[in-house]
Amino acid sequence: MTIKLKPLKDQVMVITGASSGIGLATALAAAEKGARLVLAARNEQGLQEIAQEINDKGGQAIAVGADVARQQDIQRIADAALS
Repeated sequence: MTIKLKPLKDQVMVITGASSGIGLATALAAAEKGARLVLAARNEQGLQEIAQEINDKGGQAIAVGADVARQQDIQRIADAALS
């Protein structure tokens, strides 16, 4: 079976743990490929700075301060992605 994926420029990606490490690296790489990003992590200040950096370079990113252990935070992430 062949899986056909949309190009990243046609996708909205939710990236948790986006303020550091693999999450940050994934966010920056996806932004370079044109994905629209919803960045989530507990470090909201750091996320805001990363989203601003991506947006300043012509990308599209929003930051959602969230703890994925909390159901209401997960819902906020999902709502942001859908909007």
